[in-house]
Amino acid sequence: MKVYKYIENEYIRVLKLFGFSIYKQILDFTLNSRYQEFFGGLITTYTIHDKYYFYIEKNIKILNYSILKIIEDKDNKTYYIAGGGKKRYRAFCQTSLTQIFKKKYLRYFNKKYDHIYILNANSGEVYLFLTYILSAYLKKNNSKVPLIAATKKTHIELIKLLCPEIPYVYIKKLKYPVKKDVFNINNQKFFMLFSHEHFMNVEDTLKNSPLGTSHYFKFILQRLNMSESEISIRKVKVPFENEKSMLKKVNSIGLKIDNFIFIAPQAKSCQLIGNSFWIDLIKKYQFQGYDVFVNLVNGSIDLNDVDVKSCFLTYSEAFALAKRSRKIISLRSGFCELLLQTEVPMEIFYTKFRKRRNFGELSVDRVVSGFNLSHLPQINVSLIQENIINV
Repeated sequence: MKVYKYIENEYIRVLKLFGFSIYKQILDFTLNSRYQEFFGGLITTYTIHDKYYFYIEKNIKILNYSILKIIEDKDNKTYYIAGGGKKRYRAFCQTSLTQIFKKKYLRYFNKKYDHIYILNANSGEVYLFLTYILSAYLKKNNSKVPLIAATKKTHIELIKLLCPEIPYVYIKKLKYPVKKDVFNINNQKFFMLFSHEHFMNVEDTLKNSPLGTSHYFKFILQRLNMSESEISIRKVKVPFENEKSMLKKVNSIGLKIDNFIFIAPQAKSCQLIGNSFWIDLIKKYQFQGYDVFVNLVNGSIDLNDVDVKSCFLTYSEAFALAKRSRKIISLRSGFCELLLQTEVPMEIFYTKFRKRRNFGELSVDRVVSGFNLSHLPQINVSLIQENIINV
């Protein structure tokens, strides 16, 4: 018997110690719910929320006996304790998410900053905001001493690549994002980029509107009350130390830096394409005399049957390497937006969006219609080839 065993897939996580279940989590995307079990069921929680995340209800049980219910309704969070009589629960504490945010995170923000911009999105949307909108948005808000709050490590790298002159702080795992786009705490103004409602509206509209009528960048502009005429593009500048560290890494694996193809086969939202597709593609370019570098971030793609070059690269290192390639081939992901600034020919493969927590599937034709790169401003469309793959 193994001492430690961990099982994880799209819906279930299980941790066992000496065969005993320490933790279990089950996600139900249809009901937008999460079930958690601790210590073989000694403690259980069941959380369900509405489609737009404005109402969340969490029930906590010990030995299958209800003891606590927590409800988030818009900006209020109320705690109920189980009791007898006709009222099964009674409220004993209520606070606002703004107050929770203040208590948990205000220590990160020096009082000298008047406006704090919280990056609460994946890399694609964050890239678009920093590249196209940030300069005009700071001016529009009359931000005199702004601060950017990064909530993912990739945000930090994007800040360093696109707006290194603006100070930032890093908040790991922002657990209590306020549902308002703009809110004030003391004398500081906070901008949430972006709320969960924003992403739900984007995917709902893309799913139910005629093809070609909606695009995710336009949603961002509308959300921030900005027009395309106001925006200007910030150019990527890779720090010298990142370029140097990248070259050291790829030299150690023997990559032919002057004649290679850069392949990025992974994504968080798009359905992954089978291993054989990538293996055949790699062999095709190798037969043509190219070396191939594959940018792998986890073990979801198995390329053991083909000889490729790969090593861990940070976001900025991967960009610096891709900029030197003869061609970029990628599954559509948030990294693709950044790769547009390499000015290297790109071949992008689109697949459907798989089921994700709080989000359902999105057909591939809807994904291409709503998230295509060719509709972004000030890009060289002639360098982009976008293809649909049904998987």
